[in-house]
Amino acid sequence: MKRIFSMGKGVQAPDGTRVFSLLNCRDSNSGLPGNLLEDFSLAAGEIEPRRHSKIHVMPLVTQVTFVLQGEVEAWMKEADRPAPYSLRLETEQAILTRPGTFLQFRNHTPAPCRVLYIVSPAYVFLMEEGSVAYDDSVVLEEDWEELRRVNWAPEKLRTCDITLEARRAAEKRLADRAQPPQPPPQPPSQPPS
Repeated sequence: MKRIFSMGKGVQAPDGTRVFSLLNCRDSNSGLPGNLLEDFSLAAGEIEPRRHSKIHVMPLVTQVTFVLQGEVEAWMKEADRPAPYSLRLETEQAILTRPGTFLQFRNHTPAPCRVLYIVSPAYVFLMEEGSVAYDDSVVLEEDWEELRRVNWAPEKLRTCDITLEARRAAEKRLADRAQPPQPPPQPPSQPPS
């Protein structure tokens, strides 16, 4: 494929970070063909100075977060761990978050932190009629103490519709959008008389 891919226009993600689509055919904002690349997706992100994201969970995808510039503290809680923990990442370091991991980014520095998100399978994000119809991420309003009090089972996570079936339906709608419209059938030509 003879093409250069560039970061898309940044959007404010529901978790409070800024995300720039780079290579994701499963994001309705990317403009890429629906069958371009299904095994993984790339996006850049920015965590503003002295800010932190909301805690979020991606029930079905694995994410690698690679720090391109700056530093960030990542708070995580995996299903098999009793409590959250933090890791401080500097430039050219990465973390891996598996499906179901609670995740929060905190930038304690006076400079923005730029990261690269590599997600497998490709992150699915679908906008329809101006609102989010499907998102692979569940953004929570609770803090770490509130999540501990509800035994890591907040209502939003229990009631979300992030299932393989819902994900496949969103992928199909994205693929259908990517198909060029078919011209109407032409009537058969009349034989000469």
